[in-house]
Amino acid sequence: MHRIVKVAVVIPCHNVEDHVEAALRSVLGQTHNDLDVVAVDDGSTDGTGGVLQRLAATHPGRFRIITQPNRGACAARNAGLKATEGAYVQFLDADDVLLPDKIAGQIALAQREQAPALIVGGYRNVYPDGSSREIRPHVDDAWMALIRTRLGTTTADLWRREDLVRAGGWDEQLASSQDYELAFRLLRAGGRVALDDRITAEVLKRERGSISRTNELKNWERYIALRVAVREHLLTSGLPNAEAIIAECDQYLFRAVRVIGRTDPAQAAALFARVMPAGFVPQAGEALSATYVALYRLLGFRGAERAAAALDNLRRLFGRR
Repeated sequence: MHRIVKVAVVIPCHNVEDHVEAALRSVLGQTHNDLDVVAVDDGSTDGTGGVLQRLAATHPGRFRIITQPNRGACAARNAGLKATEGAYVQFLDADDVLLPDKIAGQIALAQREQAPALIVGGYRNVYPDGSSREIRPHVDDAWMALIRTRLGTTTADLWRREDLVRAGGWDEQLASSQDYELAFRLLRAGGRVALDDRITAEVLKRERGSISRTNELKNWERYIALRVAVREHLLTSGLPNAEAIIAECDQYLFRAVRVIGRTDPAQAAALFARVMPAGFVPQAGEALSATYVALYRLLGFRGAERAAAALDNLRRLFGRR
């Protein structure tokens, strides 16, 4: 018989008046009842605070509200972590929802797997046009899953408090790659990962207006920086399969550098020189054609990028005729 485990639920909220009620109701509707729930109003300037106060009045004692100046999602998560109790912690972005047995299923899994540091779950992305896509994690090897961005997502995962605190909590300076950077620190400290392959949450992919190229580039730079840090750790980790993971990491780094090259070829060339190892050769596959790899072998990175761009222009030109 499984013992009852208290779970903290932390909901960072910033200008989500149209979404936070659904998020909170998805917590209150969980089949796991031993919850310590806090909503952290992170300096909202819309009606978020009013929605939270109304729900607190209609559901007395079910959750608490913390209000703080706007400091970002990671700071709100850390504030909620400090203000709650529970062996495991559920972080719920306020525009997402949990499916009813999300927490119960993952706590049962945690007990079967002897208290892993992180449980990664599947989730459903819901897009503005009403379409959706199911994303399921893969953790046959947690390090490989980290490289491939297959360790779930913030809302779908469940974190063991002890390991979170030991790792130092969320990095409040990061604007993206936050959950994967935290997962890296947990893995680096020896934390184990367990897989929940159910669809456990729905993640709303909101239209957030025009995203500047600068912000997009910064996100990719953080993506690259994390994988460079992972590679540096693996080089001295002593893991039996470190070489294979590093090789995969290099392939993902190369793809990210190429993405940056679409808008800033000069920056991509500089990044390639800085982060890619000598003698690197990309692999042909779904993300890269055999033609490109041949061009790369012949012309190097800069030459292959120029040749690939010229070929794309020719295809577009003749495609119009």
